[in-house]
Amino acid sequence: MKYHYQEGIVEKDRKGHKKAWLGFFVVFSAIAYGGFIFTALALNGYPLQPVDTTAKLVKDTKPGSLGNRLFIPAINVNANLNGPVEQSGDPAKTEVKLSGNQLAPGVTPDGLRSSSPFFNLDKLRSNDEIFLDNSGTRYVYKVVRSSSSSKKLTLKSDSKSLVAEGVGTVAWHNGSAQLKAF
Repeated sequence: MKYHYQEGIVEKDRKGHKKAWLGFFVVFSAIAYGGFIFTALALNGYPLQPVDTTAKLVKDTKPGSLGNRLFIPAINVNANLNGPVEQSGDPAKTEVKLSGNQLAPGVTPDGLRSSSPFFNLDKLRSNDEIFLDNSGTRYVYKVVRSSSSSKKLTLKSDSKSLVAEGVGTVAWHNGSAQLKAF
């Protein structure tokens, strides 16, 4: 309602209401989109991406054909080692340490997942497999509570840390993958 000093109470100010509704719609849309993105991140990309996408990729590609990459099928991680994940150490010789973001900005669900590869690191259980492609060789690790092995992989994010022990390497023989133990 609006009050005019000569006319008294006059018609409602509709322009102010339009601005309020527009502001409400913009804020509500931003909150809903943010919720959608974080829900997709917490669900490992499902429903936008099947949960077994990384497992199929590891099974169907030759070691090193996609470059230096980290694959964690249990939490649907497929990360470039020259991007969001940083590597120190050589898996052929020493212990390897990988560090990445637990949560980093991203506009789309896939962008958020690729910039936050270790978001679901705490969902990994003992004996879950981790694959590391480095210089044309695919190294296989299994998650353990602690390890004293020299063939060890440590995944570290902002607040989480995980240890995996080396199992072996994957060799491509007659069109299929075969595990060779260390």
